[in-house]
Amino acid sequence: MPILVADILRSAATVLNDYERDPGGQRFVRWTEDELIDWVNEGAAQIAIHRPAASAKTEVLELVEGPLQQIPETGLMLLDVVRNIPGRAIRRVDRSQLDDARPDWYAMKPAGTVRHFCTDDRSPKSFYVYPPAKEGVQVEVVYAETPAPVESAEDELQLDRAYAGALVSYVLYRALSKDSEYANGQVAAAHYQAFQAALAGQNEAQGGYSPKGALDETP
Repeated sequence: MPILVADILRSAATVLNDYERDPGGQRFVRWTEDELIDWVNEGAAQIAIHRPAASAKTEVLELVEGPLQQIPETGLMLLDVVRNIPGRAIRRVDRSQLDDARPDWYAMKPAGTVRHFCTDDRSPKSFYVYPPAKEGVQVEVVYAETPAPVESAEDELQLDRAYAGALVSYVLYRALSKDSEYANGQVAAAHYQAFQAALAGQNEAQGGYSPKGALDETP
């Protein structure tokens, strides 16, 4: 279920004791609504980086010819390559194993079915498929993407509501870190620690996000 931006702003403003109600609705005083929304977007991006599963998306991807492939431009990092469409499951392998077993596999004849995929943490938006794919082969992939920026309190942020508390902590951290008469570095640091603790709790609850698997047959 998405997060309503107004809920985050209201929670943050309540803690900051920074809102007034007038006939036109809620009005922020010490920090502007635009500032708070910017920090909501910033916090959402940080959540996606530290907890990619929070913004995971499953999609059918059409491959280009060859071994090297890319996730969509909006993607942050690949999480898994699940299966061919339609048909065979795809298993992750360590690229060094594949290179040792068949050093020339990159130049193999392109095939219509993918059996394995390889990832590299240094290049999270790309991956290799074995055997090299024919152009147009379709596979089901899971990848993380940075949530689309929100612009107003009426917008919905495409993150699960389980991350709402962490997002409020991040907004409070940024508000109290701002160079102004209301800055409070000690309290800001406490809110940032709360943000980190919330994400660590999600890690423990949901487990890691790196693609897992093993070589299940000789290439």
